[in-house]
Amino acid sequence: MFLLFTSGYAQTYKSGVVVMTASPAGLAAAIQSAHSGVKTILLDDGPINTVNIPQEERDHASGVLQDFLNTVEKLQKYPLKGTQPISAGYAGSIFKSWTDTIKNLTILRNSPVISLKKSGKGWEIILAKSVIKTDLLVDASSDRRVVRLAALKDTPSKLADSVSYANQVYRTGIVALSQRQVFPSTLPLKSFLSSSKNVVFAGPDPGKLTFASGQAAGSIASYAAFFDTNTEHLNIRLIQNELLTYRLRLISFDDVAASDSSSLAFQQLALTGIIKGKVKNGKFLLVPDSTVSSEEIRLPVKQYYSRSQIWFLDNKADKLSLDQVLSLIKFSAQRGAELNKEVEKGWKASLKLPGKFDLERPVTRREFCVLFNAYLKPFDVTVNPEGIIKR
Repeated sequence: MFLLFTSGYAQTYKSGVVVMTASPAGLAAAIQSAHSGVKTILLDDGPINTVNIPQEERDHASGVLQDFLNTVEKLQKYPLKGTQPISAGYAGSIFKSWTDTIKNLTILRNSPVISLKKSGKGWEIILAKSVIKTDLLVDASSDRRVVRLAALKDTPSKLADSVSYANQVYRTGIVALSQRQVFPSTLPLKSFLSSSKNVVFAGPDPGKLTFASGQAAGSIASYAAFFDTNTEHLNIRLIQNELLTYRLRLISFDDVAASDSSSLAFQQLALTGIIKGKVKNGKFLLVPDSTVSSEEIRLPVKQYYSRSQIWFLDNKADKLSLDQVLSLIKFSAQRGAELNKEVEKGWKASLKLPGKFDLERPVTRREFCVLFNAYLKPFDVTVNPEGIIKR
């Protein structure tokens, strides 16, 4: 990261992504964009000396924020207690030291924007003594500054409080909500998009921007810049996978720890809709040790693998056995009996599944998720911005 200082003459800088304002969401957006291999500038009016870390976000930390908390623990050399105060000044100093080491990231402090206008396929940002040309803008301000400066007509998304299973757009979720009103409590990608094809918001509601929502926005913008496209042409699954690679939680179950070895499989399969969470007493549960019935998976599996409908005609069970699940996978993927031996060999080593490989016993939801995700890979099937499967 290079810290830029303006000189006495106008200088032009070029960037794939510019993030406007160093709010917590802006910091996370800029860090994610740079991590994704895109030249990124974080632009702010002030010195960026302080960063506020809300306790609620700490309680549900993942991705960039969890990396920050891990850094605090390393520096103080003892575990960070849940309610241990982290002053805004201390947080600001850690973020400065951290961002100084991030490749592709440039920070412009004390640099108010004089004007903003379209320039070719991208944007031109005029500062007091320099000009920035960029492909994509991320608006991480609480007052929708880009909307005002560029005279856009965007309003906060109506999807700001997530969507239910009744709307397939949940399959495009890119950040898990900590304040949950509707389950599965994941914000769909399109709720981050502007009417302008090269502007991304750091969250659907400017009054509820978080580290997590900012990180999600950074991934959207960096995808468009990296592939020289705009927000009309996004590969949603690639963006989701990029965020999962950087440990952002896209969908969260109250009974699954972030450290769970099957967490990735749980999230990916949940975002396909093949396995769904259960709501109990206000909590969203996977219940990984419970069983799986043929009826609960029949319709979503058929959506992804049409030939499976033949298998379901002959296989109806309240508690599917491990043998039946492997039979379904073999039928859908046109695999042979060698799959059983492959699964048995990798049961603990590569699949990291507990217990014994026993074809006769009922399969658990944990085992179903891991096996289906590993051998059928439904998460690799593309979906459109509405969550509809693309063939």
